Amino acid sequence: MGAPARFHVSLVNPGVKGNMARDAAFQKQVQRIGELVERLEATADPNARALAKELVESLMVLHGAALERMLEIAAGTSEGDAGRGIIERCAHDELVSSVLLLYGLHPEDLKTRVANALDKKRGFLESHAASVELVSVGADGTVTVRLHLKASGGCGSTAALVKSTIEGAIQDAAPDAATIVVEESGSGLKADGFVPVAQLMSGGLGNLASSATPLAARSGD
Repeated sequence: MGAPARFHVSLVNPGVKGNMARDAAFQKQVQRIGELVERLEATADPNARALAKELVESLMVLHGAALERMLEIAAGTSEGDAGRGIIERCAHDELVSSVLLLYGLHPEDLKTRVANALDKKRGFLESHAASVELVSVGADGTVTVRLHLKASGGCGSTAALVKSTIEGAIQDAAPDAATIVVEESGSGLKADGFVPVAQLMSGGLGNLASSATPLAARSGD
């Protein structure tokens, strides 16, 4: 297994120290999990590897089922709108969203999350004489966007800033995207260093979720 999946966690309320500490701790914990998985992969004893994999699989099944049940309870409350509001808030919380994505429980599909992320950057793009459109979201998870830079905003530094900002916005909203391709004047540029959630689920111990009960993504009900 390669590098652990990178979760892009932004601060919802940057001025609140409690949130800052919690998000920082979450990121450190994700990194630590990746390190532990790699160490287990390197263990020479096949029985130890098998036991570790079974343990993690069992925990993921338990946690995934509990998360799914929590969403069902929220959606099934007598005040339906309130329940849907809770689910929506969870979907837009960067920390919670990352976990829901890992378990296949995010209420918004990949295309919707990417489109929303691009919409949030319209003001930034306009200020840099640029625009972006979502070209496609492939069945394999490849996200392709087309970036348009006007002549007045097309200098190298501005173009690089705009592209990196768009790539970062997509990565934050869709860490489960397999590949991000940014097209400009017909050329495709791939984001460097992006490690998708899918990598966490592939190879060795990374297959730990594959044997868990499939948890289909919700449509927001």
